[in-house]
Amino acid sequence: MMNWIKKKGLLLLLILCVLQLAIPAYMIWEQHNILTNGTLYKFQTRPIDPYDPFRGRYVTLRFSANQEAFNVKSKRRLAKDTWVYAILDNDAQGYAAIQQVVVDKPRDGVDFVQVKLAYTWFHKGENNDYHVVLPFDRYYAPESLAPEIEQAVWRRNDNSEVEDVYVAVKVLKGKATIEELFINQLPIREFLQEAQSTE
Repeated sequence: MMNWIKKKGLLLLLILCVLQLAIPAYMIWEQHNILTNGTLYKFQTRPIDPYDPFRGRYVTLRFSANQEAFNVKSKRRLAKDTWVYAILDNDAQGYAAIQQVVVDKPRDGVDFVQVKLAYTWFHKGENNDYHVVLPFDRYYAPESLAPEIEQAVWRRNDNSEVEDVYVAVKVLKGKATIEELFINQLPIREFLQEAQSTE
């Protein structure tokens, strides 16, 4: 009886160890799969809050899309933090744009990301307009580069040299991963190197 209990305990321990390794391995594979096979979208960022800049190894990003309100057709009033689907396309300048926000998962062949509802404007007798929160809002970078990136991103407020700041995001089957942060069409590290060489 004791041997059976020990064997069962060892088996459970082995299963637990396999699960602990399998979950992070799957997460790494999923991110790699999105970056390899996903569709590229360029999301324009807004200026970063100067009182909430880099936290350790990441910067909190603000997006132009977060400022828009989207009409969501629903038979019921949707609560804040409800997960819905944002259908994506590119605008005339080649930047990502949310075309529509829907409650039901879009069909295959349509690029979309899952987003959370932030808040809404209620209208009598009409569908409600909702603001959404994109699922990617952190750009991770080495801590040694954090102050330089923060300064570069903020430079667009008072320096005409910085005109265009966006993140390249790969999208696949509703999930998204940030690939790179760009300033003036250059990856952030290249931009910083170029800025240092001209100083």
